[in-house]
Amino acid sequence: MNIRSTRLYLQRFLLYVGVACGILGVINSDTVYSQTNSRIFIRVTEPAGTYFKRRVNWFRQSPQITSNLQRCRAELNDEFTISSYRNPVGLQPIRERNTNSIYFGNIEYPQDYWEVTLQNTSGCRNQENASTGPWFVYKNHVQILQAPQ
Repeated sequence: MNIRSTRLYLQRFLLYVGVACGILGVINSDTVYSQTNSRIFIRVTEPAGTYFKRRVNWFRQSPQITSNLQRCRAELNDEFTISSYRNPVGLQPIRERNTNSIYFGNIEYPQDYWEVTLQNTSGCRNQENASTGPWFVYKNHVQILQAPQ
């Protein structure tokens, strides 16, 4: 067996593996928009305000979530500095199955939310939240702003 021939196959094999990994990385990407040199803010645009919450299930919104560790109240025009935001990954749509609930049959879709990591929770209406994230916020209630560099 010729050694040069073996090296050529090894180089070709490594090239193919690298190309395959690159293609798979693009196809199966999990995009996270994060802060690098610029600052990212999230501003509440819903006149009635909104809640950041720990889990995606809108039928368990503000009145039904009683723990301040599970929710963060935000009013119109409140701005939060965030370190990252993305579409939720690996979550399935949630359907309310409790026949006694006023929301019975409603479906919540994870793609309707941003998954965000707050840089601090001091803007949470003086609530003592355990950590900065991840939090889920309804996309139609907020606007993502990126400050100029």
